[in-house]
Amino acid sequence: MAVQFATSSVTVPSGTGRRTIQGSVTFNATVLRAGVALNGFKLDYDSEDHHINVVEADTDIVAISGNTVRFQVECHYADKNFDDKYQGYVSALVIAETA
Repeated sequence: MAVQFATSSVTVPSGTGRRTIQGSVTFNATVLRAGVALNGFKLDYDSEDHHINVVEADTDIVAISGNTVRFQVECHYADKNFDDKYQGYVSALVIAETA
């Protein structure tokens, strides 16, 4: 058994509210177990001058199938009104135990 690492970045398209975005990575061997960690993120308002109320970025494993690990990113970035568009990216580090 070996441990392998892979990073993947998902784009957060412009919009409002809490978002869930799917991502995946493929390893060169069958994945037995996997975990995912937040590697970095950038969330930014499309317009100027906002007082931040909520900043959230989270990663979770969704499924493991053969050599592929599917994960999801959940993010939210809002001011006091929760009505302004934001965009950015979230980078995830997937750690897999492979056969």
